[in-house]
Amino acid sequence: MVTRSGVSYFVFSAAFLAGLSSMPEADAHPHVWVDTRAEVVFDAQDRVSAVRHAWTFDDAFSVYVIQGLDENEDGIYTRDELSSLAQINVESLAEFEFFTFMGVEEAEVGFDSPVDYWLDYDAGKSRLTLNFTLPLKQSALVIGDLILEIYDPEAFVAFSVNEDDSIKLASGAPNNCSVEVKPAQEMDDAFAAALAELPVDQRQVPDEFFSVTSKLSNSAVIRCR
Repeated sequence: MVTRSGVSYFVFSAAFLAGLSSMPEADAHPHVWVDTRAEVVFDAQDRVSAVRHAWTFDDAFSVYVIQGLDENEDGIYTRDELSSLAQINVESLAEFEFFTFMGVEEAEVGFDSPVDYWLDYDAGKSRLTLNFTLPLKQSALVIGDLILEIYDPEAFVAFSVNEDDSIKLASGAPNNCSVEVKPAQEMDDAFAAALAELPVDQRQVPDEFFSVTSKLSNSAVIRCR
């Protein structure tokens, strides 16, 4: 597992935080559910240069945060109408290390500010997807196993990997590179019940919970031979 500094809860928007307690799903941790997709991007020198994310939020959260953003009231939420919310999302992520951790054993890779970010809304499924790219501060050759983890150690947000190719290598990756995806472990009933007892306004889980939440990581091992 990649080491990291302090973490905390994820605020997707000020409006969401203010009204969190009014949502039926907000009576226990986690508060938001995210279907995760990611691509590991390589540069022309065959070095890992970025992680390209697409996070699809649960329908209750999605419907809640887009309220009032259909400016022309035509029932369609365009990227332009959602642009301010997208900016709030990616700016908020920085404080929480983008819930994205990469490195080799104890050596962690740093990320620059997100680029190419936008939101899409699927009206048929009532689900919002945040797309953004995280460039590495310094491109990295894959020597040994490079580990990518996507999760919230405080269990405020539940990230899930639902497809075999949810985390994959982007087009143009070296032919000798591969990725092995390891979905997060499911928490047992006893721990889920303990987590559910946390108050809605408690953003941080107790320290003793971290030994369990640290195992809730969706990870991928990138290897180049």
